[in-house]
Amino acid sequence: MKLCVVIGSGRVGGNTEQLADAFIKGAEEAGHEAVKIHLGKVKIGPCLGCNGCVAGGACVQKDDFPLFARAFLDCDALVLTTPLYFWGISGQLKSLIDRIYSIGEKDPKGYFKYPMKKCAMLCTAADSDRHFWAFELVEQYYRRLVNYMHWEDLGLLAAGGCGGSGTFPRRIEETPHLQRAYEFGKGLR
Repeated sequence: MKLCVVIGSGRVGGNTEQLADAFIKGAEEAGHEAVKIHLGKVKIGPCLGCNGCVAGGACVQKDDFPLFARAFLDCDALVLTTPLYFWGISGQLKSLIDRIYSIGEKDPKGYFKYPMKKCAMLCTAADSDRHFWAFELVEQYYRRLVNYMHWEDLGLLAAGGCGGSGTFPRRIEETPHLQRAYEFGKGLR
């Protein structure tokens, strides 16, 4: 299976990327191929709502979105990764997801249809241990996205207590989450 793994964090080498790398390692050991797109290394702007993609068939913005679009169209599974920011996904990842609108094709029912994909999500959080509800909005958003797009849900891995922001020292290596992500990737079917 071909995977497009999106690192939805501005931090290079941070908790989210480390979690994704563990997932990729497991997936590749299981025989899958992975392309990694780090949103902290590319420029992908938010949707401008201009509908240029609907009128002319392409987004009017001149940024790195075509890099993602090619990987997305070529993959079997999309793996979204994000740090938890104010109980939601990162702005970088939200902008990318909004831009997937430009890839849709007209559906006779009046909506848009999108390529069939499998999808998974990995989410890190600095200090979620004290807040049992910390990942609820991310999980709800992910489930609604997968349902709306008619994608196959491969699962969501929530990795709390990783530290790494503000006064919390980074400590994802001290958690079981890297091993969990590795096993998640290794178990893909």
